[in-house]
Amino acid sequence: MANPSINQVLLVAGTHGNELSGLYLQKLIRDGVYQADRSTFQVKNTVGNPPAVKKNARFIDIDLNRAFSSADLESDANEKRLAAEFVKQHADNENQLIIDLHNTTSNMGATLILLSSDPYYARMGAYVKQRMPEANILFEDRKSWIDQPYLCTTGRHGLMLEVGAQAHGSLKYETLELMKNLLTAVLDYIENTNLNNPLKLNDYDAYGYIEEVMFPLDIDGMRLATVHPTSVAKTLLLLSRESLF
Repeated sequence: MANPSINQVLLVAGTHGNELSGLYLQKLIRDGVYQADRSTFQVKNTVGNPPAVKKNARFIDIDLNRAFSSADLESDANEKRLAAEFVKQHADNENQLIIDLHNTTSNMGATLILLSSDPYYARMGAYVKQRMPEANILFEDRKSWIDQPYLCTTGRHGLMLEVGAQAHGSLKYETLELMKNLLTAVLDYIENTNLNNPLKLNDYDAYGYIEEVMFPLDIDGMRLATVHPTSVAKTLLLLSRESLF
């Protein structure tokens, strides 16, 4: 399969209005502190959900990052309106890659979330892992690209960056640096691939979905247990079933 020829990267922040790392990374780009453009493509910035950013809220009516399924894009919900506008502007750009920037309260470190396991993204994971060994690579490819509800799958090419742990509505130096470093590795991969530079890549460990583990419940649907103290904040680490609850 031929690699896509990317001539523009759309950097989206504020898809969730109370996640500030992406918004401030965009500010660093505007202020000339962080150089995002490369020789083969330019980087454009946009804010996904301006009303939610203004209110410092995750969303106004519904989660924008679950609003991009083809069904019900004509809804009156603020986020469905924004999703329909975003699709109209960006769905047909075949040479654009969308990068959606997120931070989370989960202890995920720097995580590259890939919505497809095709060779372009698989090699991207390998490149990022070599450049940034502490990064996590997560394949969220249970659904086909067209059935994904995410903002970054609006067009032909896209991915998400997730950094944490960081409280909502706050800004944290360490997670902003993680996002900068992760973004740099992704942009460099796109540049090298556009230039057909040979890349010597190694095998790597990645994460994927296996199953949901439910809390034990009583007959009234109330939880019978909490997450075991030794397992709290152990995101993306191997846990034994005995230490879950």
